[in-house]
Amino acid sequence: MKNFGGNSGLFRCKPLLAPLLAVFSACAGAGAYIVSPGLSSVTDGRVVMLPFENFSNDVSAPVLIREAAAKRFTGRGYAPFDLGETDERLRALGITDGGQLAAVKPTDVGAAFGADLLCYGTLDDFTFQNLGFVTRKRVKLRLKIVSASTGEILFEAGGIGKDTQIYLDKEEAKRAFIVNSAVKLAQNMLKHPLWPESEKALSLIFERLPQR
Repeated sequence: MKNFGGNSGLFRCKPLLAPLLAVFSACAGAGAYIVSPGLSSVTDGRVVMLPFENFSNDVSAPVLIREAAAKRFTGRGYAPFDLGETDERLRALGITDGGQLAAVKPTDVGAAFGADLLCYGTLDDFTFQNLGFVTRKRVKLRLKIVSASTGEILFEAGGIGKDTQIYLDKEEAKRAFIVNSAVKLAQNMLKHPLWPESEKALSLIFERLPQR
């Protein structure tokens, strides 16, 4: 068996500090993240966790990762609105899906909650391929915090959690297929599909978010 990649992520470079401009860090092949000085000037730490836009083939994954992201915000000293309450208020604005958010002004969303910090999420990939000779797991996620009052992006980062294994022996591939099928079934039953990979992607994002 060969392991290609294991869990690897983005953002291996240090940010460039600028007192008046958004902090922007980028390095070739490693992605980028943004932290604006305006984030620390927001005294209200409440965050509206908006529904995630989903470009994966899994309809349940954005809901699960949104819940996990809300817990991560709490761990960094922020105060996410209750997700049930959030969805109820958004329905009053005609929003039931993350893909609808582009048509709604941040000021209108912020006014519905009386808060300034809006979290937008995009799930780009949520893949568990179990093909016998190849097992591929990959979660790719992006989050950004936008000021409802100004429209400024105060924070933006992405993360990838992945694990790819290739089995060269036929018997080993058969055993791996059975094991990974059982793992996938168990994770789905527990409503934690691709949990290690999701946690890795989230960790790469939230380690860039300043603690309040």
